[in-house]
Amino acid sequence: MIDLYKLPLEGLRLNGTTQQVELKGGVSMRDLTWSVFALASDGDVFLEVKGQAIWQGVCSRCLAPLDRPLVVESQFLGSKDPDLVGRGSYALGSQDLDVVFLPEDRLNEAELVREQFELQAPMHPLCIDDCKGLCPSCGKNWNKGPCQCQPTADQVPSALNQALTKALAGIKLDPES
Repeated sequence: MIDLYKLPLEGLRLNGTTQQVELKGGVSMRDLTWSVFALASDGDVFLEVKGQAIWQGVCSRCLAPLDRPLVVESQFLGSKDPDLVGRGSYALGSQDLDVVFLPEDRLNEAELVREQFELQAPMHPLCIDDCKGLCPSCGKNWNKGPCQCQPTADQVPSALNQALTKALAGIKLDPES
């Protein structure tokens, strides 16, 4: 536990490792290594979480097992001030930080680390970028070849759908813009 409002002037750095963390949805992370840095800042707390792990789950299209490296680097300001939290960001030096509400005086670093890793976990992981998925009739993994089922109109992507999928594949959405 970190006592947020009794931090040393130079801040507090905690390092740790965790073998396995189970997450919602039947996925997990293994071999976590992490570092948490907490520094008092005018009644608030600057927090930095860095770490890496192996995310273990399944492909969202074909259900093949996956292991993916996961890297976390997050910085934010924790505050008890609801007005500051309501503004959503705060400039600390030349850095713009997100502000989160931390009404407690103590913070469980293990839960903070878990939360930051969960936020970085993939939502719709794919085994390969052009994963073909499973046949909805027989369940065969189409990445391993076609099945003997007769495709119906709704199983075969139209030319327009294929063109749109290809055109949109490289676009990354930025929620800030």
